[in-house]
Amino acid sequence: MPRWAVIGLWLLFAAAMAPLQGPLQTRAADESDTFLARGSESAEAKRVIEERFRAGNESAAVIAYFRDGGITSDDRLRITDDMTRICAAATIPTLKLVGSPYGLACGDQDPLDLSPGGPGLLTSPDGSVALASALMTDDSTPVAEAAVSTIRAIVPPPEGDETGLKAWVTGEVGFEADRSEAVKTIDETLLLVTCTVLVLLLLAIYRSPLMALVPIFVVGIAYVVAGGLTYLLVRAGVTTVSGQSTAILIVLMFGAGTDYCLLLVARFRDELRRTADVDAAITNASRRTTPAILSAGAIVIAAMLVLAVADFNATREMGPILALGIAVMVVAGLTLLPALLGVLGRRAFWPAVPHVEADPHPVAPLWRRVGQLVERHPAATAVAVTLVLVAGALGNLGGREPLDFSEAFRTPPQSVGGEQIISERFIPGRAAPVEVVMDYADGEAVISRLTTGLTTPVQEMYLFAGSIPPREGQESELALAQAYLKMDPFSDAATDSVPGLRKAAREAAGGRRVLLGGEVPEAYDTREALKRDNRIIVPLGLLLILVILAVLLRAVVMPLYVMATVILSFGFALGVSSLLFAHVMDQPASDQTLEQFAFIFLVALGVDYNVFLLARIREERAGADSTRAAVVTALERTGGVITSAGLVLAATFSVLMALPLESLFQVGFVVALGLLVDTFLVRALLVPSVAVLLGERNWWPRTAGT
Repeated sequence: MPRWAVIGLWLLFAAAMAPLQGPLQTRAADESDTFLARGSESAEAKRVIEERFRAGNESAAVIAYFRDGGITSDDRLRITDDMTRICAAATIPTLKLVGSPYGLACGDQDPLDLSPGGPGLLTSPDGSVALASALMTDDSTPVAEAAVSTIRAIVPPPEGDETGLKAWVTGEVGFEADRSEAVKTIDETLLLVTCTVLVLLLLAIYRSPLMALVPIFVVGIAYVVAGGLTYLLVRAGVTTVSGQSTAILIVLMFGAGTDYCLLLVARFRDELRRTADVDAAITNASRRTTPAILSAGAIVIAAMLVLAVADFNATREMGPILALGIAVMVVAGLTLLPALLGVLGRRAFWPAVPHVEADPHPVAPLWRRVGQLVERHPAATAVAVTLVLVAGALGNLGGREPLDFSEAFRTPPQSVGGEQIISERFIPGRAAPVEVVMDYADGEAVISRLTTGLTTPVQEMYLFAGSIPPREGQESELALAQAYLKMDPFSDAATDSVPGLRKAAREAAGGRRVLLGGEVPEAYDTREALKRDNRIIVPLGLLLILVILAVLLRAVVMPLYVMATVILSFGFALGVSSLLFAHVMDQPASDQTLEQFAFIFLVALGVDYNVFLLARIREERAGADSTRAAVVTALERTGGVITSAGLVLAATFSVLMALPLESLFQVGFVVALGLLVDTFLVRALLVPSVAVLLGERNWWPRTAGT
């Protein structure tokens, strides 16, 4: 197909997909079900509450008023006036009820509408906090954002008004609004910062303004297409999407995609030094790099698709989305990029235009010295690097507690501050009650067992009225209760108490179904789901990558030690990061998905870029006297471009550290560190050293050149 036709088709496809970017971001902003475990009891409890209880499809904004020394009579008047103004606001169309400990401002009182237990439950024992609430009949993200914006404009700020009265808007609506605000600008921020970083790096590598923009243009077109296709999959119900998934999609596509472009561009420049024929140069460059790009892309796609077997929703939804993004990027890298380079020719590298030279493969002095080190001292080099990696991996021995909601933001928003006030001044479990769904007839027995047992962690428990009348085929009416724990609901002890609570509740119900939901059971179910996922994802991912490597290299020995070295670099990155997070950054807690995401990205991408070196070793072996000579030549000739690719990818993932969510900061830090270690230690020193030591045995069971 003519080059201009290829470029035109990509532009038309991107233009068709561009209008879908907005709807994709709207879908991604709603993360209400993202962090649940598929098939878990807590997920089932949430579903039953939404279907069978009138409060299930409603959401509440909790306003925590605070005055040090106690709420005064003037404060009560202010709170009552605030509630009246919230009722009169026209920006919350689904508002159902607004009330405080001092009365109902608007709406019809219903046993299911307000927290049970009476006004005493809405004021702290020391009288310093009063809790008001606004109930809405719609729990969607746009409604939460509108409600929180309206309420925060009415009530005093957390810093206090002129009288010293303070207020925080929190609860499920506050959480949803703050989380949405945190992820709302993630994609725009990532795109801006990522493109800026990549342009600066490419300018430094090629010293050409046009060549700094060509890869960004290719990846940008591919990203628009992938985003549109992702939205179509979401709309068809094939997958779900969250802000976290779209953020990782940007980083992965721009990082890996730019690297694929770098490989072809570097080979194109070499070919332009060999021949004056631009068409021949781009044809030869494409022919020699296509197998490596296809293999590298296949490795990442396979690793991402493995995520689709996970039980944890946030992990599972990433699988098809990231795999689709890389697949589109590979196709663009093998079609759009060659077409653009063929049209631009030597002009693409202006002002550093390559000319035909006697030696088309100049070796930089640095990589000549690295090649000499590996050739002369392979054993010492391999041992030294391995010791460094093992020492860093020892940092994993300490372990870290999981990140809770209050630690999820780099800068805690208002909803977190409100929950902290509630936790400090009320029953500890008041900040995150455990929701218990059971047959209405079992309510009294379950409550008695959970609140009066000698070892129960429940301090207080309140029963709502029954569910919506049972439908045909359902045996009984259900009851919904809230249990407040004696301990911090975000602590490990609270999470560990869930199995005991579930067992006790079922025993009290005579073996009949009792469902425990809410944040604490969800945290336990998430932890267990991640354990199960790791037992499947890690070995399955390793096996698939190993098979792809063996097919690519037509060998068994080389894939085995390449995988081992990449796993070592993963261990080093995670161990050193754990030490830095805990002892330098004062962040001892870890996001529960960190190990899983870091493993998948580092192993897949680490092997991915080893493919570039290994493919070149095989290519050089065809014309070399020995594998040792082929390894050294391949290292010297590709060291610059492969190291540049590693730097680009590490820089791209480090952009995640600029985002307000702690989970993405940690993923960005660990993956960026691991990629740097893989670039400068594993790919530059360890893998070549082991390859030199093994010599012709690298190609077992085949012989070199077959």
